[in-house]
Amino acid sequence: MNVRVARAAWAWGRGVSCRRCASSLLLPPPGAVDVEELLRDATAAEEGPREASVRRLPGQCSVLLFPGQGSQVVGMGRGLLRYPRVRELYAAARRVLGYDLLELSLHGPQEALDRTVHCQPAVFVASLAAVEKLHHLQPAVIENCVAAAGFSVGEFAALVFAGAMEFCEGSAVSPEEFLQVSLQAHQDVAS
Repeated sequence: MNVRVARAAWAWGRGVSCRRCASSLLLPPPGAVDVEELLRDATAAEEGPREASVRRLPGQCSVLLFPGQGSQVVGMGRGLLRYPRVRELYAAARRVLGYDLLELSLHGPQEALDRTVHCQPAVFVASLAAVEKLHHLQPAVIENCVAAAGFSVGEFAALVFAGAMEFCEGSAVSPEEFLQVSLQAHQDVAS
């Protein structure tokens, strides 16, 4: 997934949330600049002249949505270990975190896995491991992905999938840093 697609995915997500609130806003003052037109012009200038764009049908593209905290369960990841690179993901997480995330994910106890400090990296790594399985079984889904999004810690998995963040950055983020990084990312993009 290239940067343009990742930016478009983010912009699409912001647009949806803005439209949801639009009904409660007052009408713009007369002579106000049309933001949609500005964005369209900025995109056209950035991409330069191009041929007539080919619109893909919904059945020809995919969107990945990554789960968040609360979806963890002892045994998660067990069915993913036979796919290429999954054990490498867990080994990298072990080096970054300093404990065996795979062992905790597979054998628990559930109380330990439910702690935020453990469940967020567990959900993050299991999500990316699931992408490895998807890539192995249905590579066209990955190749035709037009957007990625995530709920809670799933945002980090979406960012890693999109190439906007490195795996080690996402797996090492503490719950407090997660909130801080999320807020900073939204502020950076908004400005």
